[in-house]
Amino acid sequence: MSDAVTLPRFPAQKGRRTRGRTWWAQRWVDDVEQAALDSDTLKRGRAYARGGLVGPLTFTAGLVSADVHTDEESLHVRIRVDQLDERQWGEVLATLASRSGHVAQLSSGTLPRELDDDLAAVDVSLVPSMFDADATCTCEEWDVPCRHAAAVLYQAAWVLDDEPLLFFLLRGREGQEVLQLRHGAHEETSHSSLDGSSAPVSASDGYAAVPGPLPTSPRSGGILERPRWLDDAPPEVQADAVWSAIVTAISRYGDRV
Repeated sequence: MSDAVTLPRFPAQKGRRTRGRTWWAQRWVDDVEQAALDSDTLKRGRAYARGGLVGPLTFTAGLVSADVHTDEESLHVRIRVDQLDERQWGEVLATLASRSGHVAQLSSGTLPRELDDDLAAVDVSLVPSMFDADATCTCEEWDVPCRHAAAVLYQAAWVLDDEPLLFFLLRGREGQEVLQLRHGAHEETSHSSLDGSSAPVSASDGYAAVPGPLPTSPRSGGILERPRWLDDAPPEVQADAVWSAIVTAISRYGDRV
């Protein structure tokens, strides 16, 4: 079972960018704003997020949750997203196993756009769609999302900017665990690709082995024949032809001498 991760609350940050710095956080916010029914509600949500009114955010499998504290009350917000099924996780692991660069970037805090493209080709996405998300709040407002849920969603983008592995957790598995599974799968694939002919042998056995046949020479005999047409050619032409033949022979067979 995946663990929950709780991040400290953000202090008030006047003028902070709410759309995220990275492409994956910006996609999250774009979905939030396109799925919203009321732009005024989003504006109030941004003000709550910048004003430090959102309590610590908790990420767990399929869920982001936090409390929002206003002057009048405290509300509890839950954002539910779809988790990946076994087939989809299989595609994720296979894609990571085939591209070591993806793992290196994930380990350094970057969600590669190429990984997103590779997964999109097999109908999988690590970034949840907000059109499929279910935002609930203990307030009685009808807006979807309400201003409190919007504040949580904006702050979640700030967290995801720096912690893209939390997408794995939201989708149902802990990020570091997935990377370790990928590493194990890669090693197993590498070992299984070795057959008996490429297995290591001792030095004594190697020297005792009978060598195979040498490759056939590209030219039998190794003797350059004089073209008959040179017999009737002027001496200077004959000299040039002989010199050209010598240069050609050295370039072709000099490393065999």
